[in-house]
Amino acid sequence: MKKYMQEDKIRNQKGIILLVLVITIIVLLILAGVTISAITGDDGTIVNASKAKLKTEIRDIEEKIELEEINHNNGEEFQFGTLKDLIGREDEYNEILYMEDGKLVYLEDKVSDKQAEWLEEMGINAKQNIIPIYTGEQFKKIGTGEEIQIEEAGGETYQFNMDSHYVLQNNINLNCNEENQWVPIGTSSDPFKGILDGKGYTISEIYINSGKQRKALFNYNNGQIQNIVVDGYINGSNFNAGIVAENNVSGKIINCVNYIELYAAGNQNGGIVGINYGLIENCENRGGLELNSTSGGICGNNTASGSIKKCKNTHEIVLKDFNIGGIVGENSGTVEECYNLGNILISTSYARYGKGGIVGKNDGIIRMCYNLAEVSSNNWSVGGIVGGNGANGNIEFSYNIGKISGKTSVGGIVGSNAGNIRYSYTIDTNEMVGSNTGTVENCMRLSEKQMKNQENIILDDGSVTSFLELLNKEGQYFVEDTKNENKGYPVFE
Repeated sequence: MKKYMQEDKIRNQKGIILLVLVITIIVLLILAGVTISAITGDDGTIVNASKAKLKTEIRDIEEKIELEEINHNNGEEFQFGTLKDLIGREDEYNEILYMEDGKLVYLEDKVSDKQAEWLEEMGINAKQNIIPIYTGEQFKKIGTGEEIQIEEAGGETYQFNMDSHYVLQNNINLNCNEENQWVPIGTSSDPFKGILDGKGYTISEIYINSGKQRKALFNYNNGQIQNIVVDGYINGSNFNAGIVAENNVSGKIINCVNYIELYAAGNQNGGIVGINYGLIENCENRGGLELNSTSGGICGNNTASGSIKKCKNTHEIVLKDFNIGGIVGENSGTVEECYNLGNILISTSYARYGKGGIVGKNDGIIRMCYNLAEVSSNNWSVGGIVGGNGANGNIEFSYNIGKISGKTSVGGIVGSNAGNIRYSYTIDTNEMVGSNTGTVENCMRLSEKQMKNQENIILDDGSVTSFLELLNKEGQYFVEDTKNENKGYPVFE
């Protein structure tokens, strides 16, 4: 007992000595003209020292992660995990920092407001609710609300809500077939409203053969789906697509590619989206499509609020009836900087009106688009850009070099026009417009050499210009095809 009392006495003496030392240092600093606030304030010596220490530690951690990626991870970035998982570091910073989607982030409940401020200054943000997806079974849980433990992410548990942020970590095989068909994600009352980032990976073996409507990877989308490639087979009726059946006003689909083989016996079907109220940007269809009506390579029906930008169809489309387009079947919104390279062919003896290289039926805006493929029909309203352009339809700065054939109202730009067309062009083997009750302004039939920018164009007033100058009259969108990627015809800048 006496021994312990002596140890307590020694500890107390040490504490007193340390306190006296601290007070002495502060007194000396004050005598030297240094205030208490200069030592302990927001910009004080102690605070700045803590900030400098944190910066040094962060640099050290980043360097160790980089070395670990090079030496033990074959140069691949770590995507998720703690510092202990990644570099074996087990200290206070293992509680503060985490790797999320290839970036260091901090855990909000582990840091002070001041530390959070410093970390944000260093470009390290708070950890988000990002859920890594490694397997088909995990993908199938998206939007279910279930809590799932992901072993590949250090055994962490995540809640798979409709508004969560999901990131693919590798190619995903859903292993769907006739007995185990894919069930689309989201409903009208509970749509997907989170983020799915595919990182360019492929989701394969999507299979639906129900013959019913609204069949796609996602059913209703209010969120953002980006950077995914899809492959598989879908056979349905209305509102079917490779990515989303119905993309709502807040929905965004960006940088996605479809390889799905799609058969649709009904209306409003597309390689990417069935019906669109939101944004589709930089997407491509490479899948074989056999479509009935109001359907297109990218989207079946683009409504008045819908916007389709920088999209392309590169696969043949087989059509059965009316309003079929290389990009959109029926458009009331905006379609711009899109192009079609896939032939549009008929499979029935009576396919009705509205076949277009870009849009079947248009009552919206089409700008800076082109078609290089054949469009053929055994009936009326067949056009290189648009089959039937309605009274509210506007087409500008677009061109067609594809062969266009049909029974009546057949044109290289538009089959039947009741709207407005300006600064749009067709190869001179086609008539410009099949039938017209609208306005056609500054449109021309041009030779192959002129459209390849190999020969000048003489206008009615005698002035000389070029095809590129005509297309870029109100903005620089097209450039010369110097790499011959587009058969020598102008490409987008």
